[in-house]
Amino acid sequence: MPKIFRTILLLMASVPLFLILSCQRDVIDTDPSLKLGFSVDTVMFDTVFTTVGSSTRRFTVHNNHKQKVSISSIRLANGDNSFFRLNIDGQAANQAKDIEIEANDSIFIFVEVTVDPTQQDLPLIITDSIVFNLNGNQQDVKLVAWGQDAHFVLPNSFIIVDKDTVPCHVITNDTIWSANKPHVIYGLCLLYQDVTLTIEQGAKIHFHKGASMLAYTGASFKVYGSLENPVVFQGDRLEPFYREISGQWGGIYLLSTSKNHVFENTLIKNGTIGIQVDSVGSLTEPTLTIKNTVIRNMKYYGLEAQGSNVKAENLMVNNCEESALILQLGGEYEFLHCTFANYNNTSIRKSASFKFNNYYIDTAGTVQIRDLTKAYFGNCVLTGGLQEELIYDNYASGGVFNLVFDHCLLKTQKNTEGSQYINILKNIDPKFKDIEANDFKPKADSPLIGAGKAEITLQVPVDLFGVDRGGRPDLGAIQYVEEEEE
Repeated sequence: MPKIFRTILLLMASVPLFLILSCQRDVIDTDPSLKLGFSVDTVMFDTVFTTVGSSTRRFTVHNNHKQKVSISSIRLANGDNSFFRLNIDGQAANQAKDIEIEANDSIFIFVEVTVDPTQQDLPLIITDSIVFNLNGNQQDVKLVAWGQDAHFVLPNSFIIVDKDTVPCHVITNDTIWSANKPHVIYGLCLLYQDVTLTIEQGAKIHFHKGASMLAYTGASFKVYGSLENPVVFQGDRLEPFYREISGQWGGIYLLSTSKNHVFENTLIKNGTIGIQVDSVGSLTEPTLTIKNTVIRNMKYYGLEAQGSNVKAENLMVNNCEESALILQLGGEYEFLHCTFANYNNTSIRKSASFKFNNYYIDTAGTVQIRDLTKAYFGNCVLTGGLQEELIYDNYASGGVFNLVFDHCLLKTQKNTEGSQYINILKNIDPKFKDIEANDFKPKADSPLIGAGKAEITLQVPVDLFGVDRGGRPDLGAIQYVEEEEE
């Protein structure tokens, strides 16, 4: 066969193969297991605006497969209520349908946000996501922008939690947080070994969803609010709806062998856990000294201490969905003129508000005693919405369980005739002014009025609001003031 004919035959034979491959690339792959690739999982707008301003970021969406794909929809999760705007593959729109990407190709998406930091109800952190639907498989890319002029505490390192790598902001030197701007925590914030964080009066600490603060070995929180300018720990949603909603952020964790923490004139609200304080880090000072402080609206509990040393004065804990106070694994505690009023209006609570324990069972099944050397409550109120609010879990075969209530109001079905109970008001309505409005001042006919022990009051002469208790102290953190009664 002449050479020219062989060449023609070869070309004719290759044409169908080329056409077949071309047709395969034109076919849209509808496999429901397919996933898109993204250049980022979060688009972060890290510009802090002091005046009205806009910022734009971009990312790419990849089709890493051998055939064309068609994305049935791309949209902003918050739709028309979003602060963000999109340009999808050259089309200025916040949603698009049937966007095709060729095999092993990609498209650009541009994201723009406009922020007016003078708008007081604007969230401190603005979030949304772009939702992609490919063959019924949904994926998203998160969008995060700073909504107000603030100090944003962002991850700068990583820690290992249960074998997972968790982004974390680590404070490695003694630091002062002032009240000049809000401080907004995004993720975990860890005080490194032997570091002290001092928070000055009037400072506002905001937590994004899931964010928490932790103190490591030898580290200390020194929180010094004042009566006129308390320090406030709360979530980062400032809209009226979120003002009294629990579970918006994590908690404050004082880890084992951290030490000498001080919280004065502080409001901690709307988290998952108020303060969790672990075993002692100092043999001479309380692990936690907490005075003139309110902890409220916690998803789980207000204050939990484990084998620790806590001294509290004028502490108010209210509206926790599980327990207000847990003292477990022994320890040493003193509570003077404190009010624990656990009336939760958002869920049905089954867990007692106050739990005390002096042992644990280790992994080998052996009981380990942890003596409760002292748990003293003087001129305190421990009440709530259940018939039985006190749970004692003391080991029957040994260990110290030294629990004393001295001039207190208690909500309990227990026998309060023993020596650990001194001048007890049992199962009596404390007659607070307005529980639903978080107003726990005594009414004019409250049994708390004048029921306190004067010797205890010598240590705490003024109440949570700076009112002098005089010689006839009331029970709890708040002294009755006649002129406030309507």
